[in-house]
Amino acid sequence: MSQSIARQVTAATTAILAATLLLVGIATAFALHGSQRIALDEALLIAAHGGAHPKIKDDVEVEHSRAPIDVWIVGRHEKRIPASLVQAALRQKGPFYETVGDERVVLLPFEVGDDHEHEHEHDVRLNLAAAAAPKITYRRSIGPFALVYSLFAIFAALLATFVQLRMVRRAFTPIERAREQASRVAGFGDDQRLDVDSPAEIQPLLVAINDLLDRLDRSYQVQARFSAEAAHELRTPVTAMLGELDVALRNTRSPEDYQAVLTSTREEVVRLRQLVDGLTALTRVDAGDLGRTREPMRAGEIAANALRAESEALKSAGNTVEFVLDDDPEIEVHRSLVEAALANLLRNAARHAPGSEVKLQVMQKGEFVEFLVDDAGPGVDKEDRDVLFDRFVRTKEARDLDRQGLGLGLSITREVARRHGGDCTLEESPLGGLRARLSLRITSPKTSKAQV
Repeated sequence: MSQSIARQVTAATTAILAATLLLVGIATAFALHGSQRIALDEALLIAAHGGAHPKIKDDVEVEHSRAPIDVWIVGRHEKRIPASLVQAALRQKGPFYETVGDERVVLLPFEVGDDHEHEHEHDVRLNLAAAAAPKITYRRSIGPFALVYSLFAIFAALLATFVQLRMVRRAFTPIERAREQASRVAGFGDDQRLDVDSPAEIQPLLVAINDLLDRLDRSYQVQARFSAEAAHELRTPVTAMLGELDVALRNTRSPEDYQAVLTSTREEVVRLRQLVDGLTALTRVDAGDLGRTREPMRAGEIAANALRAESEALKSAGNTVEFVLDDDPEIEVHRSLVEAALANLLRNAARHAPGSEVKLQVMQKGEFVEFLVDDAGPGVDKEDRDVLFDRFVRTKEARDLDRQGLGLGLSITREVARRHGGDCTLEESPLGGLRARLSLRITSPKTSKAQV
C-alpha cells in the first residue's frame, strides 16, 4: 500500500528531532544531577571545616534543596556513623565522603592538642568533624527540570511536525502541478508538455519527462507514417491480383490465358511475401531484443555468407564481383539480420547497376569493422541519398528499373547497423557509381589480420 511521501518525510524528521531532544534532555539531566552532587559535597566540606573550627560559625544550606546541614564532632560512642567508616576516614587523613542511608556524609579529620605542665610538651591526636545532609536523588535534582523539559519537547515536536508537513507539501506542489498537466496530455501529436519552471531538484525530472514525450511523439509519427505506407504498399499488389482474377473469371479463357494470369498473380504474391518478410525484419529490429541472440562471428564469414546468398542475383544481372578481405576481426552480431543487411546492399548493386563491376571490401577502422559495397552504376544524387533510408522510399529511376522493389532494404540495413553500434551511409564510389558503407562496432578485442 502506497504512503504519502510528505507524511513519510515528516515522520522521519520528527523522529530524528524527538531522538535529538531525548538525548539532549538525558545529557542535561545527568549534568544537572552531577553539578548538584558536587555542590553538596563542597557545602558539606565547608560545614565540616566550620565544625572543626568553632570560631567560624556559618550556616550552610544545600543548593537547590534548602535542607540544612547537620554538623557534629564524632565521639567515641558514635552510632550515626559506622565504625568502619570512622576508621577509614582517620586512615585517609583527608575529607572522606560516603553515602549512609538517605544522607550524604563527609568526615573531616582534624588535629586536637592537649597541653601539659611543661610549656613545650603536648600531645597531638586526630578527631573527626562530620557534616551530613539529605543525599541528592534524581527526583530532587532533575524532577522539576524533567517536567518542564518534557512539556517543551512535546510542544516542539508537535510544532515541528506541523511546520514540516506544510513545508514538504508545499515543496511537492510542482509535482502535483506536473501531474495535472500530464493528465491533460490527451495523446500524441498535440505538443502539450510539462512546465519546467520548478525547483532545481525537480526540474531535471520534468525535463526528462518532456524529452520522453518528444521521443514518443516522434516514434508515434514515424509509426503512423509507416503504418500508412505499409497499408498502401500492401493494397497495391492485392488490388492488382483481385483485378487480374476478376478479369480472368469474367469470361471463359484458354489455358494459356489462365497461365498468364496465374504467373502475374504469382509475381504479386512473391512481392507480398517480400513485403511481409521486410516488415517482419523491421519489427524484430524495432523490438530492440537483438542482444539476446547475438553470437561471435568473423567479419569475413559474414561477407562470404551475404555474397553467397546474392550470387545468383549478381550473376543474373551480369555483375562481376571482387571480394577484398583486408581485415577479419571477430564481432558479436545477430547473424541472420547482419547477413541480410549486407545482402540488401549487394542486391541493390545488382538491381541498379546491372552489368557493372561490384566490389565488396572488408576492413577495420578503429573500433569498427566496415563493409564497403562499390558499383560502377549510375549512382545517386547527393541530395537524394539520405532520403533513400526512409521506409518505402524509392527513386523514380528505381521504380522504373525494378517494379519488385519495396523501399525497405536500406531502412532495414541502417536499423540493423545502428542496433550493432554502427551505421550505414551512401557516398560516391571510386568506381564511378555508388558506395554503400556498412559499419559495425567491434565488441570482441580479438582481431586477426587476414592471411593472403
